[in-house]
Amino acid sequence: MNNSHSSGSAYVSIRRIAEKLGISKSAVSLALNGSPRIGAETAKRVRETAEALGYRRNSMVSNMMSHMRKSSVGDFRETVALLNGNRDKNAFKNHSTLPVYKKSLMKEAANLGYNVDEFWLLDPLLNCKKLSSIMRARGIRGGIIMGNTEDCVFKSYAKIWMDFKIVSLGISVHNPAYELVCSNQFEVSRRAVERLVELGFRRPAIVVDKDIDYLVDGRFYGGFFSALYNAGIAERIDPFGESINSPTYYLNLQKFIEREDPDVILYMFGKTGDFISKHLRKKDGSKYPMAQLERRNDGKTPARDWSGMEQNNDVSAEFAVRRLAALLNMPSPNNGPTTLIPPTWVESKLLLTQARKAAKKRRKALAKNHAQKQ
Repeated sequence: MNNSHSSGSAYVSIRRIAEKLGISKSAVSLALNGSPRIGAETAKRVRETAEALGYRRNSMVSNMMSHMRKSSVGDFRETVALLNGNRDKNAFKNHSTLPVYKKSLMKEAANLGYNVDEFWLLDPLLNCKKLSSIMRARGIRGGIIMGNTEDCVFKSYAKIWMDFKIVSLGISVHNPAYELVCSNQFEVSRRAVERLVELGFRRPAIVVDKDIDYLVDGRFYGGFFSALYNAGIAERIDPFGESINSPTYYLNLQKFIEREDPDVILYMFGKTGDFISKHLRKKDGSKYPMAQLERRNDGKTPARDWSGMEQNNDVSAEFAVRRLAALLNMPSPNNGPTTLIPPTWVESKLLLTQARKAAKKRRKALAKNHAQKQ
């Protein structure tokens, strides 16, 4: 007789094993059932502790639970991590776009049967070793990272990216261990420019921080110039790429617009659009036509007057969860493919009116030039 469960051969529960090891009951259950979702080291500890405590599987309960799992489509499967790589601990609430990602992500995770545990990677009380230990103890095999604009995150958490299945949502990370799901920013700017040219604009300018363009592998600038080239517009305005956090940003932006005299402006941040709308005017005293490259909650433009690209971040978040689910069921490591979500153009009556006026003015100028040459 095994002395490890004497004293009346008391029943040993999964809860007792979990408490002994300091991990979740679900992790113990998965380990005892040989699930690949649990790391080899944790599974070994669970088996050894179960044997030492005298744990015996109740076959009747096991069969019943197996039947319940098979008949409960959409019920909880396992826990995945949601990693906040932003400097702001509350970025998933305060940021201009991340809350949209999170809302859709949480909904899709619930639909697929995943619980979500959040971690802030720049938490001073957290480091790679501790996070890895927590994730393994909770049976977490992978997760999704958002807001990851800080280089220090990738260096300090390098082992996490190698040991767990990770999907980056929204931003490329130049790391082959990642999967990436994001909006197709090349198409965002390309299609925006194409439509503006169709409306009759001929001197579009793009105002996007060069650091932002770098984070998306140059796709904003690339799409912008590709559309102008294909439209046969020879006179092209170089991007205004100064950081919005620069103390000279607004002064230099004003100088740029006054010097280049664009007939329409593509911009990223709501504050940029607000500044242009409030403080800058064309030579004839009218407002500059504008289109935003991403719908955000950081500007004051009324919804009826807003034009620009819906980057469909909610769809990106859904696909990120699905990609993670696929990875968790694959034996192979991350291999770094990218899923690009197509954007949607939104057009206001205000922009259409401005386009008609701009086209009329240009026709008059062309007619005048032609008459002078006669």
